[in-house]
Amino acid sequence: MPKNILVLVLLLFTSCIDPLDFRSSEQGEHLVVEGSFTNDPEQNYVRLSYSRPYADPYTQFVLDAEVYVTSAEGEHYRFANDGDDGNYFPVQPLEAAGVVGHTYTLHIEVNGKAYESGPITLKKPVPIDSVRFEVDEQVYSFPGYKERKVWPGYSVQVGYQDPADEKNFLRWTFSSQYEVSTQPRNAQPEPKDCCSRCFFNEVPRPFHTVDDRLTDGQQVTNQEVFFIPFERYLGVKYKLDIYQYAISEEAYEFFRIMEEQKQGTGTVFDPPPAQVTGNLYNVNDEDEQVIGFFDVSGVSKRQVVIKKEDIKYPFMPYEMPNDCREMDGAFTEIPEGW
Repeated sequence: MPKNILVLVLLLFTSCIDPLDFRSSEQGEHLVVEGSFTNDPEQNYVRLSYSRPYADPYTQFVLDAEVYVTSAEGEHYRFANDGDDGNYFPVQPLEAAGVVGHTYTLHIEVNGKAYESGPITLKKPVPIDSVRFEVDEQVYSFPGYKERKVWPGYSVQVGYQDPADEKNFLRWTFSSQYEVSTQPRNAQPEPKDCCSRCFFNEVPRPFHTVDDRLTDGQQVTNQEVFFIPFERYLGVKYKLDIYQYAISEEAYEFFRIMEEQKQGTGTVFDPPPAQVTGNLYNVNDEDEQVIGFFDVSGVSKRQVVIKKEDIKYPFMPYEMPNDCREMDGAFTEIPEGW
């Protein structure tokens, strides 16, 4: 999260391009906040950390903060840290569901400092009416790999009815579970007896957003929200949960800029990145920089399952001559309901 939000880029165009040094030992430490509060208790969380100097490879998580969400209507929800990774979840998760039309504020107290978000009103969810898949080829980089290349796969497109006569802004997130089949008996220098069948849980992190400037009040049928390469992901079975958020205009601008910066190719012809402004502040020191965003939104969900035998497109099986447990995040226990 900090690397996605803290963007320190300066482009100097002269007769040549000088290298830029970001490794200043004087780089300050800033609180980084990622949070979501919705009508779905399972989507409500806060993640806290501190930004680190450029050369420091480790994330410093915040584990001892007081975190709670209040509403103008009198609601109060306390969040607690659940481990050592800076994640805070509602203490009473089933009760921590936002109400459409209510206005919510995030509060954080840590190291003698108090932080708040601006008040945000929870918007009515826009239901996902349909999900369709279209064969496409897109540039994609698998998690953990820096190489970006063109892969064939499915463009995932959703349909929904845009509410008429009002500004609407949507954002999507995803969680996935999939199965792979590898070839441990082809391993070199010696074949392996186990294992060829593994499962994975993955949470892709795109920042895809849209506004309804051109679709106000219309039935949208082919809004692309995600891309799944056939390679590795769709070789056996793939389960995808799609979350569609009705967000505020402020949240739209934040995530739109994040999306643009993530998609930049890193060449000198890229436009200079825009300033990423969050919605959190130090209650007693308005000059302190707080990084991140607390999003309050109405969310709808749709789950789809893709099986290899249902794909009408020829592609080669995933090639990995090794025990599939060697892949990051792999497990062999069959998921419940698989």
